[in-house]
Amino acid sequence: MEFLLLLILAMMIPMLLMSRKQKKMQAEHDALVASLEVGDEVRTYSGFYGLIVESYEDVVVLESESGAQLKWDRKAIAGKVEAPEESLEETEESEDKGGNGSIPGVTVER
Repeated sequence: MEFLLLLILAMMIPMLLMSRKQKKMQAEHDALVASLEVGDEVRTYSGFYGLIVESYEDVVVLESESGAQLKWDRKAIAGKVEAPEESLEETEESEDKGGNGSIPGVTVER
């Protein structure tokens, strides 16, 4: 009987710890989504990138690069997109290495 109780306890402790971590991550995500404002660039869980042009209580209107505007639930937003910080030197180095419009990491032999 003691063995069974010990086994159940050993299985419950990791579940409780994982649950706490998941709740913490959910709270951080909720805070991020609540802090979004008009003008922020975001990515949804489905991979859509857009700019917030209108914001309501639980819905945002995202504008794509083509100018199309779509309504999205705030819960569908995965995160805010930060602009990549690339220094001028790194840009010049990539142009010297053949930055002629090629895709980084893809080599095409001719």
